[in-house]
Amino acid sequence: MSITWDRYQIRHAAGIYWLLDMEQQGYPYEKPLPLNEMGAQIWEMMQKGLCLDEISKALGKEYEIPGEEIREDIRGFCGQLRERGIEV
Repeated sequence: MSITWDRYQIRHAAGIYWLLDMEQQGYPYEKPLPLNEMGAQIWEMMQKGLCLDEISKALGKEYEIPGEEIREDIRGFCGQLRERGIEV
């Protein structure tokens, strides 16, 4: 199942980025997923349609992190999303 990108929105509050499900039906309430700055950037880049290699190159350059290390971070982030039922 492909993700419906407009279902989710990122908000920044209290120094944390929050990924909110805008289509929640109420009970049981799913708390927003807290994201760090890099997680928010990964989400926004995926939302724009960038692939893993494009995201890893951009973030690797910005944060001066080797390619494979940043790819592992991205895979870990995607794993956290899958645990929440968000298939990207």
